[in-house]
Amino acid sequence: MQKRFFSSLALSLSLNLLIKPISVLVIDAGVQRVLGNEVYGQYFVLLTLTLVFNIFLDLGINNFTTRYIAQDESQLKQHVSRVFYLRLMLFLCYAISVFGTAWLINIAPGQYMLLTLLVLNQFLIQSIAFIRSLFAGLHLFKTDTFISVLDRALLILIMGSGLLFSIPSITINNFVFAQTACYFGTFLLASWLIRNQIKSIIPVFDTVYIINILKRSAPFALLVLLMLLYNRSDVVLLKQIAQDGNYQAGIYAQGYRLLDAFYMLGMIFAGLLFPVFSRMIHQRSQELSELVQVSGKLLIGGAIGIMFISMYNAPFLLQLIYGDKVDDQSITVFVYLMIAFMAMSFNFIFGTLLTAGGFLRALNLSALIGVLVSVCFNIFLIPLYGAVGCAIAALITQAVVSLLLVIISVKKLQIYFSVKSLLAFIGFTSLLFAIKMTINLGYSLLQTFLADVLLVGVFAFLFSIVDLKSLRKIWQLKEDSQ
Repeated sequence: MQKRFFSSLALSLSLNLLIKPISVLVIDAGVQRVLGNEVYGQYFVLLTLTLVFNIFLDLGINNFTTRYIAQDESQLKQHVSRVFYLRLMLFLCYAISVFGTAWLINIAPGQYMLLTLLVLNQFLIQSIAFIRSLFAGLHLFKTDTFISVLDRALLILIMGSGLLFSIPSITINNFVFAQTACYFGTFLLASWLIRNQIKSIIPVFDTVYIINILKRSAPFALLVLLMLLYNRSDVVLLKQIAQDGNYQAGIYAQGYRLLDAFYMLGMIFAGLLFPVFSRMIHQRSQELSELVQVSGKLLIGGAIGIMFISMYNAPFLLQLIYGDKVDDQSITVFVYLMIAFMAMSFNFIFGTLLTAGGFLRALNLSALIGVLVSVCFNIFLIPLYGAVGCAIAALITQAVVSLLLVIISVKKLQIYFSVKSLLAFIGFTSLLFAIKMTINLGYSLLQTFLADVLLVGVFAFLFSIVDLKSLRKIWQLKEDSQ
């Protein structure tokens, strides 16, 4: 199983490192450069609003489906046929929630057309995600990986052509229309691929089954809702509280974009870990701790390296993406958010582990604490510092939640990093910053960036953050008999 996991992880990360950074850092950033912070900030607030209520499209069904199918593949066809009508009802609840909130916070009448498209996009995204949860539950990781990047690849082709040839008709509406087309095409292909596993289904309105799913998935739903609130609601608060809310949201989007790109990679990692963790916990596999150690070193060690490079190369990275449309505020927001990403990386490992183990009450409690911390610090810091205050609140929130998840993992599963792993993290981090603070070679921005990347790479091998011996050992393990 671990062999299959790391094979799929290599393919997934390779494709996503190729596709998603281009989409986020070239396409999304290019659109923001063309339209400006004010216009893009309005879009970013609407997008965030649709994301906050995204849980009503899912209610935890996708995570439940992956775990359910991973443990019993024979239930695939019956499960899909009985969730069809449920997902339609959830879409209705979602749309009412989004438009109702938009009315409450006084969204301008002219923005409702754009909001409608974004609502449709979220429905398509969650429909694709549901099909991907089936692929993941069946351990069809490579198919899941292909579908996960297809929509972004199509968007690169469509919007990339417009940006490359400086087509004057680029507007925020056209950008969202292009997204809709890409999501719809991906949904059609994913539906066709899963039919090879299901053959054919007839939707069944099974009230008892629907109620049973809702009862069993409700803890997942609450967890996702709370996570969305502490991860995404800050942008809505920023728009409402800051004096120049849309502009500040645009500044925050500039700093947030790289975090978003790395967050996508972390979620890909977590998405691959979830069904593997789920099956290992169900089977009481002795390899669970080893997988946590190796995957944790890769992900958290990688996040430390990313944080280090970002902190010392923030002006270079942001100017590379946005040209001269970068100021000190954008740079400060970016630095705080990349430190927050390092804290967030613990969530990808321990949050996924606890979710796979079904420890939803503890997870929901930690997420609720995260929401309270986020709201309180945002309300206090946004009036004082605007987008920078929002970024500081994000850092504090992620640090608190990650600490809670580690504590819960130790208590519930007796899973934690070994002393050797902890010493590797401490040595890796300490030596990186010690060298950087004591040695100044006077390089150009590009040379400094490349030197820092090389430094991180060398130390990653030196401290076994990238542990080839462990990876080789896992690679040689036989596939799980299932």
